[in-house]
Amino acid sequence: MPDNIFEELMSRLGGAPVGVCGEDAEGVLAALAPLAGGLPLRPLSPECGAVVFDGERPDMDELAAGRPCVVLSGNDCSGEHVCAWLPREEFDEAYAARLFGALAGEFPLRSVDVDIPGWMRFLPEDNSAVSELIKRVSAAAREANRFKDVPALAGITRDCEFWSPEVLLSADFASGKVRLSCAAKEGIFFAMLSEIAGERIDGEYTLMQYVSSASEAKRGYERVRDAFDCARVNGYGIVGPDDGDMVYEQPQTVRQGGSVGIKLKASAPAYHVIRVDVTGEVCPIMGEASQSEELVKSMTAGFESDPERMWETDVFGKSLRAMVREGLAAKVSSIREDTRGKLKKAVTRMVNEGRGGVICIIL
Repeated sequence: MPDNIFEELMSRLGGAPVGVCGEDAEGVLAALAPLAGGLPLRPLSPECGAVVFDGERPDMDELAAGRPCVVLSGNDCSGEHVCAWLPREEFDEAYAARLFGALAGEFPLRSVDVDIPGWMRFLPEDNSAVSELIKRVSAAAREANRFKDVPALAGITRDCEFWSPEVLLSADFASGKVRLSCAAKEGIFFAMLSEIAGERIDGEYTLMQYVSSASEAKRGYERVRDAFDCARVNGYGIVGPDDGDMVYEQPQTVRQGGSVGIKLKASAPAYHVIRVDVTGEVCPIMGEASQSEELVKSMTAGFESDPERMWETDVFGKSLRAMVREGLAAKVSSIREDTRGKLKKAVTRMVNEGRGGVICIIL
């Protein structure tokens, strides 16, 4: 074999060290390329990442030691060893390509990386388009162990609802990585926006309409966000007055003794957010004592193993979760309208007239 085959293979295999083993007076040897001063023979080095056997040997599997390898032989020995087989022929460009393909196909596949459009990286894993691609890649990757299995990955998006059937493949034999570049089908951008927004967005007009509405809602929420966070942690939060809500009254002249001043007055709404821990309970009683005891035992065991599933237990045509939720909703709305008005007046007086002392509220 000509010496340049090693340089050819190394360049095509991304720099992975390639050696050749053959019969020699000194035993089994390896040539590593490229090396300064030619291709000297030396004992097979552990640095060698792939091996070409020039001739068949009974101990090839042992010498390969799990490394990608191919044997060049006049006899068909395919299936007899861990190595791929190629017939020994005159070396030319076509034969070099076949040798490269056979050797490259034996390299182990260590990871499969997937590139998707940048905007899709913000989508959650349970998104319909993302989950569709993850299922396809996972199923195909389980069957791909070597680089000769990589061509099957090119069809992972065939017949997909959201992904284009064309997949770009790139391979790095030195690291054992394969990168797949997947593109979304035309029009999927607006479909994904509609799924996230919960509204139909089918073009630039509806997109701008939704962005304007969302921007306005975001500004409104930012005003009350800190108050809700405080109420969630400490039980009480306050949304301070906003400049846009200020109402200015007519200035008034004030006389005090021989002095004259001016009185300026303004008002603005503030919002006090109070966290109220509402409790609810449900006590289903079913028929005889034995039936109730069985229900209690099964629910207790279910709560210890899977609390979420226990709350979905159906009793009298409703789940326990729904029954407790109805009880909580009833308590929340139990404060009458006039009582709410009195409570508002009381808090308003506390803010405007209070001095930080203890105030007794009788409603």
